[in-house]
Amino acid sequence: MRNDMLNNEANTPVKTYNFYSSVWRWHFYTGLFVIPFLLILSLSGLLMLITKPVENWLTQPTISIPADTTKLSSTSLLNIVRTNYPNTTVLLFVPPKSNEDYAQFSLKQASAHGHSGHNAPSTTVQINPYSGEILGELDSTASIYEKIKTLHGSLFLGSIGDNLIEIATGLSIMMILTGLYMAWPKISWRTLVPNFIFKTQEDWRRLHKSLGVLIAIPLLLFLFSGLAWTDIWGGKLVQPWSYLPGSNFKAPKVSDQNVANQYIESKIIKVQKNEHNHELMNHAAVYQVPWALEKIPLPESIKSSDNIDLEKVINIAKEQNFNQYRVHFPKDETGVWTISATTIAGDITNPSMERTLHLDQSNGETLADFKFEDYSALGMAMSAFIPFHQGDLGLWNWLLNVAIVLLVLLLIISGATQWWKRRPKNKRKIGAPSAPKSANKIVILIMLLVSVFFPLSAAALLLIISIDILFISRLKSLKAVLK
Repeated sequence: MRNDMLNNEANTPVKTYNFYSSVWRWHFYTGLFVIPFLLILSLSGLLMLITKPVENWLTQPTISIPADTTKLSSTSLLNIVRTNYPNTTVLLFVPPKSNEDYAQFSLKQASAHGHSGHNAPSTTVQINPYSGEILGELDSTASIYEKIKTLHGSLFLGSIGDNLIEIATGLSIMMILTGLYMAWPKISWRTLVPNFIFKTQEDWRRLHKSLGVLIAIPLLLFLFSGLAWTDIWGGKLVQPWSYLPGSNFKAPKVSDQNVANQYIESKIIKVQKNEHNHELMNHAAVYQVPWALEKIPLPESIKSSDNIDLEKVINIAKEQNFNQYRVHFPKDETGVWTISATTIAGDITNPSMERTLHLDQSNGETLADFKFEDYSALGMAMSAFIPFHQGDLGLWNWLLNVAIVLLVLLLIISGATQWWKRRPKNKRKIGAPSAPKSANKIVILIMLLVSVFFPLSAAALLLIISIDILFISRLKSLKAVLK
């Protein structure tokens, strides 16, 4: 009866229906693997959207502004922090965003693990810019938001969890594509209108189909932007192809020829041999650098005994028309001062205004000036989609993301409910759709070709296909359960 219903709805020949059945079968199989992960990602994503603004509000100190409203210099604030935290290294300074705001310094313990602060635990110190009073300190890795973020990114399983998320994300993309094929109207768009009376399996199927078509595009954007953080697809494949060498960026000219010679001698422009890249500026649990810059080597300063101080860097930031920004301290004697305004760090909400400026710590000369228009096409896309993914582009973005996550949860519920109502009653069977071998081979080939773009998902898909061919199709007991 189910087959008759689908044939009547599609009004298609038997060959087309056989192909449809095979697509449906693999949509079902990928769903079995994907739904638990998609449920975890959706619920943790929703909790992240809720906890981030709540925790920011709860940890926001109030400051008292003296009558003269004269701010201390940034160097004075730095000296106060260093006096109060003697066994630490200062990594970062965030100036007040308004006259009523506080300043922030990011510190790491002198004994902390991690190369020059990279992935080392950091403490954020909040300080009154008028009086120099220490208002509080935060450990970013200990917040509820960061715990949920770890669940969202790696399931608390480290690289294994990251790889599982990557597999599930790739299979989710294939599940969406197969779902769109099945849901696309064969006769009229009216078939996408749900009945709103959820009693029968057909009622839930129409709701599932309607929701799938409605959120397919935003869900694909979420999945692709999420893949940017994965170890294999993001870190090993796509990101190395999308960093600035080969894009519009050109190394800046230096006015002094002697400085230029030292610039060359210190290997600043030997990009391929410089292992100190921008991702070293990220701290544990805190992203500071745009995705498009992470794999790009950092420039190096000329060694000098007389270096510029924080106050000079702040003045340069003003001269360069930075408004809301942060200042990264040099890591060592050849490190650089960096002024950055990025969406991923929360400085700004407009990705097209992103800018990262590197200064020689010996004389304040500009060594590199990266702007949004310098990014590769994919780098631009990721710089826009990642803050969108996190809900950082404003209230509209936050509300839209909450709505999308709720619709994804409803999509999962409707899919599970229609399966529960369709499965064979009083039998130990999961009710996987059947499909002719000829059509099944074609669909498998198409899915493998698509999965080539997602290596871990391709490996998982090959494993599923192997299990289906070697065990499920040969063992009567398994075949009976999965039929």
